[in-house]
Amino acid sequence: MEPAQGKGGKDEKDSDPNAGPNANAGANAAARATVVAAQAKDNADATPKTAAERAKEAYHALRGAHHWRLLQRLPGALLVMLLEVVPVVAFGLCAAGVLSLFGPDDAAPAAAVGQIVDTYVICRVIVMFGKLLFAPDAAALRLVPLPDDWAAYAQRWLVRIVVIGGVGGAIGGAVPLGMTEDAHLALVKVVTLIGHLALAVMILQLRRPVADAMRAAAARHGSYAWFMQWFADIWVAVALFVVLALWFVWALDLRGGYAALLRAGGLSLVVLLAARVSAIVLLGALSRAFGLREDQEKMSFGQRRAYRYYPALRRIVVVAIWIVTLDLLLHVWGLRPARILALAPMGHLLGSAVLTIVIAVIAAVAIWEFANGAAERRLNAWTDAGDFVRAARLRTLLPMFRTTLLVSILVVVGLTALSQLGVNTAPLIAGASIFGVALGFGSQKLVQDFITGIFLLTENAMQVGDWVTVAGVSGTVEFLSIRTVRLRGGDGSLYTVPFSSVTTVNNTNRGIGNAAVKVQIAHGADLQRAIDTLKDIGAEIRKEDAFKNGILSDFAYWGVDQVDGATVTLVGQIQCKDSARWGVQREFNKRVLLRFTERGIELANPQRNFLVGLARGDDVEGHTYGDDHDDDDADTDRARAQARGASKPASQGGKPRAGRAGASGDGNGSSSGKPN
Repeated sequence: MEPAQGKGGKDEKDSDPNAGPNANAGANAAARATVVAAQAKDNADATPKTAAERAKEAYHALRGAHHWRLLQRLPGALLVMLLEVVPVVAFGLCAAGVLSLFGPDDAAPAAAVGQIVDTYVICRVIVMFGKLLFAPDAAALRLVPLPDDWAAYAQRWLVRIVVIGGVGGAIGGAVPLGMTEDAHLALVKVVTLIGHLALAVMILQLRRPVADAMRAAAARHGSYAWFMQWFADIWVAVALFVVLALWFVWALDLRGGYAALLRAGGLSLVVLLAARVSAIVLLGALSRAFGLREDQEKMSFGQRRAYRYYPALRRIVVVAIWIVTLDLLLHVWGLRPARILALAPMGHLLGSAVLTIVIAVIAAVAIWEFANGAAERRLNAWTDAGDFVRAARLRTLLPMFRTTLLVSILVVVGLTALSQLGVNTAPLIAGASIFGVALGFGSQKLVQDFITGIFLLTENAMQVGDWVTVAGVSGTVEFLSIRTVRLRGGDGSLYTVPFSSVTTVNNTNRGIGNAAVKVQIAHGADLQRAIDTLKDIGAEIRKEDAFKNGILSDFAYWGVDQVDGATVTLVGQIQCKDSARWGVQREFNKRVLLRFTERGIELANPQRNFLVGLARGDDVEGHTYGDDHDDDDADTDRARAQARGASKPASQGGKPRAGRAGASGDGNGSSSGKPN
């Protein structure tokens, strides 16, 4: 970069032959290009993640639609189940009424029949719950996402297990009829063994599909993929061991243990079924509340903003369901962690702290969303309205505002959480204050850059595409950050100027740019004709299509600005738009040269020199007319010295001269009065 280039607006303009309409095509067009470029840059930066993000969005949209469909199926499935339960309940009530008619003498047969009826009703209800979930004959009512063949397979094996269990329960009705206890126990053990063996057969049939499903889940979720891969290889052995171990626990005559185990297992199944129904209802309602669609482009602005939190809320709901389910399962198996935590003094403190932290997080998210939503709505509104200047300015300031707001929210929420957990935050605040003061003293220039940049951007002192002069350099604004401005000089140089060094902004792109006119004519030229010619040129240019849209007024002749011995200076101006200033001025100057030459109006020559020599030894007087006569002073002095030497008298060694300078002498010799 040369030292003389880029210093001051005039020199920079003169060094840039293309600093006309092409270099300053208009602030609004430049701002539009900036907005489009910023959006293109964002899209380019997001290209490597586009496929993953779209897949993730499609996954969440499909999951939301799936939960909503399940919620829509639930009323119909419950209605079908209710219609099937009514006959069974009616049968049970009728059987109970009939058995109540038996007398004391028929107590044993009545007890046996009652046992069989109860077993039948329980088995039918279990099968109906299975149909509620699997619905093998009605895919539109199925609450478990399974294909038709797998739904039929699950229902078929459920019926088999229930039938085996029902046979075992019906055998108990034979005891009042005279069956011995040993025979009853032996039959029950055999039936139970058959049931466990049936479960083992089902496990062996499912070994490959379940393992494949586990490996597929491991591929989708990399966080615990190693565990899923490992468990997919050993799950068959674990399941067979558990099934057979349960039978051996009961067969070894651990009386009461197996019954408690069955009771706890049955209640566990009920809890899991309730958890599944709760998940369907809550996740379906959540999907409906967020208005999820597979086509994200059709979602409103608020729905798109809320959609960002849908995956997190979905995980929170799932985790909450799992926590409640786990607590109920532990309660079924004799453990009560919630009650233990509630009775402990630490439990109340922990619950209060968690509640306060949750409220603080919700408030922080609300503040963040309100601020960002308002900013994005305003940005979209300005962009849609074509106000690209303000949109570009807001886009420049928005990242800094977001960062400041995010840091403030995180600090407040973090200190609140630490305070609720019992951590003394006073030393942290004091340490942060000391660090902030030290940072402020150590980075005054940086802080000044940011503060000055904020005010310059908010006051719209400059924008991309403007030709400005700041900190002694001039150029077109190519980039504006919160700390610096980048200028492209007329010679192609790139200047990066921090805002702390900017005290004055000279912006030539603010709607009006006056094309200055300054013409110097010779002293003897026709003044009025020159003035009329200038006015004619201004009128002609304003009528032409290439310039009329950029000219705001006619040529304004101001008058004679300067008169000296050789030149007369005429000045005026044409009021133009900022983007048309240089083009109009250059075209006007070109036509001045052509029209003045055509009309015989002599333009001043600032370097015209005259030498006047007087005869008979007088000094030769040199006169220089024009602005640059200082450059010819040495030549004039040299001419005077030569003239003095030529005019010396004969007594001093020279011959007498006669006549005018340049006339011939006598026959003895001649000499010219013009210096040699």
